[in-house]
Amino acid sequence: MDIDISYTYYTKKGGIHGAVLYPAPMIAPIQKDILMELINLRKYTTIFDPFHGSGIALYEAAETSANIFVYGYDINPLANLITKSKLLGVNADINLDINQIETMLSSDFQYPIIWFIGIEKWYREDIIDSLSKIKYSIDQIKSQNNRLYLWCIFTDIVRKYSNSRSSTFKLHIKPSSRIESMIDNTYIDFLRQAREYASFFDKHFSNWLLLKCDTLSQIKLEKNDFFDITITSPPYGDNKTTVPYGEFSSLAIRWISQGDLELDGWENETYSAIDSRSMGGLKILEEMNVFEKKLIQPYLDKIAERKRHKVLIFMQDYFKVLREICRVTKDYIVMTLGNRTVDGIKINLTEITKEYLEKNLFVNIESLERNIPKKRIAINTSCVYNKPVSSMNKEFVIIHKKKNLNKV
Repeated sequence: MDIDISYTYYTKKGGIHGAVLYPAPMIAPIQKDILMELINLRKYTTIFDPFHGSGIALYEAAETSANIFVYGYDINPLANLITKSKLLGVNADINLDINQIETMLSSDFQYPIIWFIGIEKWYREDIIDSLSKIKYSIDQIKSQNNRLYLWCIFTDIVRKYSNSRSSTFKLHIKPSSRIESMIDNTYIDFLRQAREYASFFDKHFSNWLLLKCDTLSQIKLEKNDFFDITITSPPYGDNKTTVPYGEFSSLAIRWISQGDLELDGWENETYSAIDSRSMGGLKILEEMNVFEKKLIQPYLDKIAERKRHKVLIFMQDYFKVLREICRVTKDYIVMTLGNRTVDGIKINLTEITKEYLEKNLFVNIESLERNIPKKRIAINTSCVYNKPVSSMNKEFVIIHKKKNLNKV
């Protein structure tokens, strides 16, 4: 395969994937290039992403051919909503609906003011009033497709005008001076962004299934070799200490009307509830097999004992998911990965994954590497023992093909 994944100057702005912010997204053209190469080899029909996030891989897969059926799992209801909106698209009357909201926002009428635990910490009183009016106006839109799209746009406004810093995906309060100096342009920003991105949601896909679920529990229910290609970017560590997808999403899911979100009831228990239930979030440590221990032990030996537990918890879940991915995938596994650092030791998740896939009868046919030119977090993210801890500045894409055991 001849694929260049540098895309140094790629930007999501001006396309469907730039409509709403979501942490650590895949680079869309990389996924499209790889899928086009693989699909051209033969007529693949089923594409699976067990950690679909904002739906980049699934959307790019759906665009490649009308014959493709895409499947996606994610435990995060906001990820589910964003991806569903991209696949459904908007109706032709979207601009009429935006105009309707503009008329409502400029009108004087009574609407319910939203309240949830902690709202006074994360929003100024006047911002709560403005966001409540936008929320009520979106609720009046009859088209589900258009309403889901407008919720996606709303999530960016909800985050932009919160009291949380924009420099991190975690909830981290701004200095009081910055909170007080914010100018309430919520209406203007919402309407501008809704109009700017509506035309990118012009495609309507019907061959898809999204499940808001725990990936490991759900994947165990799938049949052997059910998916032709699995393409994904899994978490690189437990969410709380790597990318806190759930915490990032927690304010938005408290503002979006629950009828348009898939919720199981526990998601709003705490701001970190989703991260706690994501891969590596639970605290129960089980016994790994000999091969899995061999893969991770060289790193554990160099990490302080007090920090080993989180690594072990994550890796046991990661190996379970990898094992299931190998079982349910018929031909190719494509994974975008990063190598995190724990206690100053870089854990080479990429090589660990390659060895695991090889052990499970998937041969590596391509290993690609790229620098991450733009990061939302600094190169040095924190200090341990007065030494800076480096964040990930490279990502890797590995492509594996299942061995043909019937071949002589």
